Parts: sequence; C-alpha cells; structure tokens
Amino acid sequence: MRSCSLICALALLCLLFAACGSHAEADGGETVPVTTESEKDARVRLCVKTAREQTFAYTDKNGNTVSTLYRTPALRFETAEAKALNAEITARYEPLYDAAVEAAATYKNPDPQAIDYKGTVNDDVVSLVITCEGDNHDLSYDVYNYNKTTGTRMDSAAVLAYLNREYDEIITTLQDALQADYTAKFSEEAFPDNYYDLFYYTLSEESLASAQFFLNEDAELYAICTEYADVGDGEFQVLLSLAT
Repeated sequence: MRSCSLICALALLCLLFAACGSHAEADGGETVPVTTESEKDARVRLCVKTAREQTFAYTDKNGNTVSTLYRTPALRFETAEAKALNAEITARYEPLYDAAVEAAATYKNPDPQAIDYKGTVNDDVVSLVITCEGDNHDLSYDVYNYNKTTGTRMDSAAVLAYLNREYDEIITTLQDALQADYTAKFSEEAFPDNYYDLFYYTLSEESLASAQFFLNEDAELYAICTEYADVGDGEFQVLLSLAT
C-alpha cells in the first residue's frame, strides 16, 4: 500500500494549490477529455499530463503483498523550453523507475517508496511539485515553474519578479518561517552537541540559496527548504508558506 506520509503530503499540496464529459483544447494544441471537476483542476489538465505511471508490486517471504505507485508529470506545451523541462524530468526520474523494476523483481522495496506530483496554474504560471518518499518516510521535492505565455522556464528569481516581490524581503520572511519551524521541532536540550551549528547553517545564506519557490492554486508563494539536524539522515526538506 502507498504510505500515509506521501498521501498526507499530497493532500496538503492539494489544499495549498487550494465540467461534464466533453473535450477541450490544451494550450499546447492537444485535445484532452474534460470530466466533472473544478475550474482550477480543469486548467491544470489543459497544461499538465501524467507522463508515466507505474505500480510496483511483489510478495515477500512472509506472503505479504507490497505495492507502491510512481507517477511523474509532463507539460503539454510544444515550446523548446517546455520540451527541455520535460526531458529534464524524464532524465531525473526514469532511472528511479528502472531501479524500482529491478527491486520488485528481486523482492525488495523500491527506493524511493513512492513518487507523485501536483500541478497548479495561475494565469501565466504553471507549477509542478514532484514528491518522493524515502525509506525513512522522509519527503523530498523537486519544483518546476513554467510561464505558458512567454514559453519560458521560470527560476526562483522569475517567480518572485512575477509576484513583484523583492528577493531580500522574501529571504527575511523565509528565514523567519524556517526558524519558527525548526525551533518547534528541535531543541538544544535534545541535541546539545551541535544544535547551534546545524541551526545556523539551516538559516545560512548558502542553505537558503537552494530554496525552491512555487505558487499554489491561489497564487500564494511557498518555498521548499532544507533543514539540518542530528537525526535520521541529518537533513530533510520542509514545505513553508510565505503568503502575506
């Protein structure tokens, strides 16, 4: 069965990113079926499709059936940058599909345990957030943003510029949100040896430079950052709201 961690994470993304049998033409020119759904979901379906979906299942030595789902997206647009973005996603995730096939064939649990995605569309901006769940039920994310009007991929600076937000202002907001999240989880008493080293590195300019920004379905800004702590693998990604 798919793990509760990834299901909960995707449910959260659905909230953050918070019609009858006919056909509509996608922005990329492709005709897609439209079923009963919200207007926001319909907009996403016109811009995003599932590129690959595969279930991996096997029966272990105790007779337990284990299964997990991998699902990855692609943009429907035919521009050079959309094709390049799709190719990047394929190159990033196809080896994980191949490894999962091999793992299931040898009665092992695939790593990651599950892959899924969520897409949103806000006027010009299409955001894709792909979520992987690891062996320890930790979650990692990849974010891709695309401007469907200009036909160009958007980096973090472009996303902030689209919102007319200044980088320095956002970094200050992000530091505050990250500090609140970190101190709510970890304390010096629990990790006395290197608590402040890891705490300050989490909030450092170097660490924040790797933050991934995206828009939810209401054009609110969110960021995915890395926190460092002396637990588990020592680092993990978190999802933070920067909405004002």
